Amino acid sequence: MWSHRTALLILALLAAGIAGTGVWYEHQRRNAERYLVFTVPPGSVARLASGEQLDILPQTIELSLRGKDTLVIRNEDVQPIQVGPFKIDPGQQFEQRYYNPGVYELICTLHQSQRLRIVVSRE
Repeated sequence: MWSHRTALLILALLAAGIAGTGVWYEHQRRNAERYLVFTVPPGSVARLASGEQLDILPQTIELSLRGKDTLVIRNEDVQPIQVGPFKIDPGQQFEQRYYNPGVYELICTLHQSQRLRIVVSRE
């Protein structure tokens, strides 16, 4: 049978382990990042050029600083695309994380209007 001192030591170690797990979980939750991934399928540029309306990217993308959001656009097409000043060649991807709230208006060859709006909020 365990002594009273040994039982208290085991309980203290268990409590410390549970508290440590809670602290670790909260740290992970606060530092978690969210990736918003959009994939451009093969043939998209040709379909857009023929006048077809595609729903690859929304006209407005909302990102959060608190959520540590990162925008990812993968180009699986055989043609390059452009988002803002960035040319995304076939097989490449574009990743952008914003650090300031605001509204960003970009050129985007995936929209008939050639425009993409990114809204970055603090929340």
